[in-house]
Amino acid sequence: MKPLHLTVLGGANLDILGQSDRPLVLRDSNCGRVTVRPGGVGHNIAARLAGRGHQVALLTALGAGSIADIMETLCRREGVDLSHALHFDCPASTYLCLHDADGDMHCAINCMEPMEHLTPEALSPLLLLAQEADFCVADTNPRSDTLAFFLENVTVPALVDPVSTFKAQRLMPLLQHVYAVKPNLMEAQSMTDEKRPEDAARALLEKGVQKVFISLGKDGVYYADASACGYMPALPLPAGAPLTGAGDALCAGLVEGLSQRLPMAACAELGVRCAHDALCANLQSI
Repeated sequence: MKPLHLTVLGGANLDILGQSDRPLVLRDSNCGRVTVRPGGVGHNIAARLAGRGHQVALLTALGAGSIADIMETLCRREGVDLSHALHFDCPASTYLCLHDADGDMHCAINCMEPMEHLTPEALSPLLLLAQEADFCVADTNPRSDTLAFFLENVTVPALVDPVSTFKAQRLMPLLQHVYAVKPNLMEAQSMTDEKRPEDAARALLEKGVQKVFISLGKDGVYYADASACGYMPALPLPAGAPLTGAGDALCAGLVEGLSQRLPMAACAELGVRCAHDALCANLQSI
């Protein structure tokens, strides 16, 4: 397919990921492996899209110091355009995550101070870049007013990843401006007070979203719009692979499918394949 021009608004941080060799023992030192790599939902989606041959500009906030320098170097190697990123005099964003022996996330701490400096005024000069893209993506790491400014003013279709149950609330007043949304089941439940994926998707559509993809982890994806709905099963998971990044890769596949105006089921299938590829890559990096 022809390479797409894409703009991503969201977080970029240095990931420090630990995985234990055995079941975790809390309040104790656990043997395992530690990996350091660029991360952040916005970055991860951008990197996956760049890896598939698309031209991707990442609109984000970078802090100061060596971590920010490392992030810029690593993003250039991935093909992610950080030339429009904004620099602020504060500690760089860092994500610390602990996985248990089977790869599931046990807990995480996320420091995203630079994003608090990304105001609507700071973002305004970059809006034209988004308007010229084939498709836009946003996560909910930006401030509420900055996210609102972006979604209310960009005319290009945008997919939004809610990131977490807490940050998903920033999206609630803006759903009528969202073309597509990709929550996981917990996020969808928190946004709608519905338990079942079918009911949560219907509620999000009623709030103005045009297309909904609810990630169900090992059970795949539930998709719905005004004319189609259904389940897309996940591909078999590689044993022992860290599960971090699968949702971001799913998002990248959905963006590619939506940009091509593929049917909903085909978009979900492409997203599931991208997520599976990401998990296989995680296993190879151990």
